[in-house]
Amino acid sequence: MLADGVYAWRASRRATSPLERSRSEVVSVISESHIREIIEYLSTGPRNTSENSADHARAANRIASKFKNLGLSLDRQQLEIPNQTPPRTGTNIIGTLNPLSTMSSILIGAHYDTVPGSPGADDNASGVAAMLECARVLVESDSNRKVTFIAFDAEEMQPPIEGLHGSTSYISNLPETQHPSSAIILESIGFSSTEIKQRLPGSFRFLFQRAYKALRRQNFEANSLLLLSKSDGRHISRRLEHSAGKSNIELPILPLEVPWWMPLVRNLRRSDHAPFWAANVPAVMINDTANFRNPHYHQPTDIADTVDVNLIAKLVDTIVDTIESDAI
Repeated sequence: MLADGVYAWRASRRATSPLERSRSEVVSVISESHIREIIEYLSTGPRNTSENSADHARAANRIASKFKNLGLSLDRQQLEIPNQTPPRTGTNIIGTLNPLSTMSSILIGAHYDTVPGSPGADDNASGVAAMLECARVLVESDSNRKVTFIAFDAEEMQPPIEGLHGSTSYISNLPETQHPSSAIILESIGFSSTEIKQRLPGSFRFLFQRAYKALRRQNFEANSLLLLSKSDGRHISRRLEHSAGKSNIELPILPLEVPWWMPLVRNLRRSDHAPFWAANVPAVMINDTANFRNPHYHQPTDIADTVDVNLIAKLVDTIVDTIESDAI
């Protein structure tokens, strides 16, 4: 990490062909200040269509503006949130890098709505900020991969029904031939603590022994990020874990791999990865474990000052390294 709080990332660390070597002159910088600016802007107040429609629209417009300024192909997908009185609609904001590329496609998604009453700095301005920073770095490093960045709406519960409406609408309306080869979902990724120890459900140590052993090696410190995967998504998770362990990143990881025989209970389906799993798209959800660590989860105190921007920057570095090494 550089003295002013940014991470230098060079394509040269993966260059092998003459074309790659020519691109290795490009230096992209992962900026904590950019990440912090997005989190502060989004978390000035709650963002949901039921009680905060103006702030919700302001957030959507800011994300769309960021995509447009980066030169991404920009789309807005309107969706109806079911069983709402009065009727409510949502909007997914979609930016695509290299939309005509014939290489395998990647999706990076994060929801931008919040529960009523919470400004949602960690849940989930942190995920949106990381997504936007990934987009900026990949654009500036001249990546040739097709990457679709989506700010999902209506992820949070919409009484009287569950949430995940934005991601469900997106994948259900996408032809199977256009499904991404890999999906990375960013969900509450910015809270760490030197005082709070990591908590997990009581059965965790028996069901997910590899993750539990990693946590034990980390002395149960609350500074890691969980990678949740199943089936073919394990490949994505393990490539991310490999990048996270590099000496220039050193991001502690909890690799939670769901075995084939395990029912997908609610705690395993609590974010926008679930609709991709249902559509048989390999997907990984990255999370700071939310209510198992963060006392501000879904509270008015989930503000920008409680977010660890350095942790988010390390994750961006991890994702960019994985994508640009063509590991997924």
